[in-house]
Amino acid sequence: MDFVKWCDLVLQKTIEATLASSDARSIGVDQYQLARTIFGRKGGLPEFHGSKRHEAMHDALRSLQNVLLVEDSSSGLLWKATKLGKDLASENDMTPLWQAICQEKLDQEHQQLLHVVNKLSPHDEGDHVWLEEIPHETLLAELGWAEGFDLLWPVSRELEELNLISCNAAIGRNLQCYSTYPGLVWETRRGFTLESKFIDDLVAEWETTSVDFKRQLSLDTMDQKAEFIKDILSLANTKASGRRWFIIGFHDTTHTYFGPPDPKITQNRIEQILARYTAPPVDVHYEAVECRVGQVGKLEVIRDPRKLPYCVKEQMNREKKPPLMPGDLFHTCSRGGYVFGHFLVAEKPAP
Repeated sequence: MDFVKWCDLVLQKTIEATLASSDARSIGVDQYQLARTIFGRKGGLPEFHGSKRHEAMHDALRSLQNVLLVEDSSSGLLWKATKLGKDLASENDMTPLWQAICQEKLDQEHQQLLHVVNKLSPHDEGDHVWLEEIPHETLLAELGWAEGFDLLWPVSRELEELNLISCNAAIGRNLQCYSTYPGLVWETRRGFTLESKFIDDLVAEWETTSVDFKRQLSLDTMDQKAEFIKDILSLANTKASGRRWFIIGFHDTTHTYFGPPDPKITQNRIEQILARYTAPPVDVHYEAVECRVGQVGKLEVIRDPRKLPYCVKEQMNREKKPPLMPGDLFHTCSRGGYVFGHFLVAEKPAP
């Protein structure tokens, strides 16, 4: 378990503990009752007080408070989840919170320091994770910066202003840094979060002349391959501006998530089919990506205007529909569906 998952667990347990009584629901749960909810018998006194489990619980609570998911009263003695914390926990989806964090762009030096702090500060003991302060000597040894402390000081302060690390500075050249929840989210959840937002935005707009959705994709039979070729040629030939996407894993009618793509669908398999059946071969980039709803197949069709038009290269016989013939081309229209055409494919000259 990493610290982000640990914070999610502490948030869930805080909500669970506050529901145990009307008083706890009103004013919050005390730290020892919360510890028993999280750790069971391992959260009992006197062993719990001052232990690493105690430290880990408070690291999580302070981190959750920092992002407004829990609140405390009586100087940290009583805790309860905020409305935002309850809402996100009930959906079991933190991406609305993470999106704001992950929009931040960092230059190389900030990323380097953030990575080192996040590498050294969290300590995972299986059922709890705590954060340790890392002295500047250790950070500099890992970073290997020629400028040393003179660079570490401003970069660390700038990251702290973004809430991506926390720093304790003493008089003189003395600095300690430790991880924060937002900083760990930025480094470990950024790809997932931005990918989720990208897919969510496409689903919200649904199919356009440059985006096509499929519940699933199979490339075993000639009929399946021919349908795929039509879809790809339509995206490649359309005059719409911007990038072109073929997204796998969503219901055609409900627009809800259907399931992960067939693991047999790979970049190499797709390239083989396009090389055989399209002229010129359509360039694509395919990957199965993890996002909020689950794993999704994401295929980008890369259109080169110098190669237009893209058309069928080799005859593709189908069982219940007319075959696709060499020279057939397709593109989408603004009202949806295909527009069919034909392009003369010159025969190879006789040897």
